[in-house]
Amino acid sequence: MKDIDKKIKILHILGSANFGGTELMTTRLVTKMSSDFCNSVYFLSEKGKVGEELESQGIDVYYFPLKGIFSVIQIFRLYKIFLSNKFHILHLYGLKANLVGRIIGKLAGIKVIIGGLRSLYPFDKAPKKLAFLLDRLTFNLSQGYISNSKRAIEFLVSNGYNRKKFWLIYNGINVEEFNSSLNKDIIKQNYKLPLNKPIITCVANLRPVKGHNNLIKALDIVKKMAKNFVALFIGEGELKGGLRNSVKKLNLEDTILFLGRRSPKEIVDLLSVTDIFVLSSLREGLPTSIIEAMAAGCPVVATSVGGVSELVAEGVTGFLVNSGDVEGLASRLILLLDNSELRVKMSVAGKLRAINKFSLPRMVSEYESLYKNLFSVYYGKK
Repeated sequence: MKDIDKKIKILHILGSANFGGTELMTTRLVTKMSSDFCNSVYFLSEKGKVGEELESQGIDVYYFPLKGIFSVIQIFRLYKIFLSNKFHILHLYGLKANLVGRIIGKLAGIKVIIGGLRSLYPFDKAPKKLAFLLDRLTFNLSQGYISNSKRAIEFLVSNGYNRKKFWLIYNGINVEEFNSSLNKDIIKQNYKLPLNKPIITCVANLRPVKGHNNLIKALDIVKKMAKNFVALFIGEGELKGGLRNSVKKLNLEDTILFLGRRSPKEIVDLLSVTDIFVLSSLREGLPTSIIEAMAAGCPVVATSVGGVSELVAEGVTGFLVNSGDVEGLASRLILLLDNSELRVKMSVAGKLRAINKFSLPRMVSEYESLYKNLFSVYYGKK
């Protein structure tokens, strides 16, 4: 498949051009696929860092922001592009992309239309009842969803979706990136972190769904048990001011440090000096941050929501607690702080689990196999 006309042409449509879990995974996928495929990425938004990154790696990127009456014009433009480019496969991420893509993709004659199910719901901010109605009304215009967790599939099946219209492909990361060769003390000095205190790290946007308020309460309990540690909150979001106020009221300003948004390279560095990784989410899909933490050798303490239990092997690579269980979160953190041997065992087990189940080559290979199979079935070609 050397000529462009002989390649499998795939169009990925995403709602946002800024980095998040879905955007990161899509970037990793399309930039690592073989020359048998020709990928294009369209964003239903203004320009953003994800698009810039994809463009720098030679991927065709376009922007179609849907706003007000202008949305009708943009949708018509999309339809014309669908007709002229003759894409073989349409891969859609998020409710907006699925609703628009399924309808105009079908009208344009695209035979293979699939959704990317990246969380428990096929939508996020839309009202749940309306979103379910719209998604289910258009679902049969597609071949189905590719989900990154069993939990998400089971959730939708329990809500009346056809089990046969789902595929499971776990997220994957470049595990080798997390084998840091730098001296840990040097890294700590670079980020002005204490050399003699265990480090607990949380990588998550500062949004209500991530449960940072519960985590702060748990860390307060741990601190009151005379435990010596520093907690790093990596991420930005609308709760930043309120969370900082909570930390100040509890006199934890020297204990909980807000590091803001960090680059992938900086996160690799910070995870390499992390003793315990924690995620206190109220709702999740399959969080890449946990996979990265295991690849970096961090024992994990996390709430058992969404697909988290598919990542963390309870008692082997970390501990799971119920969502909202502040005391449970605190007790598991204390257990790991008090037991360095257990941390080492979980570190080794986590690395092996990341390598064996969540590597980037494995993920890319599974997507390529599925794309080729769908292409063969619906276009009668190999």
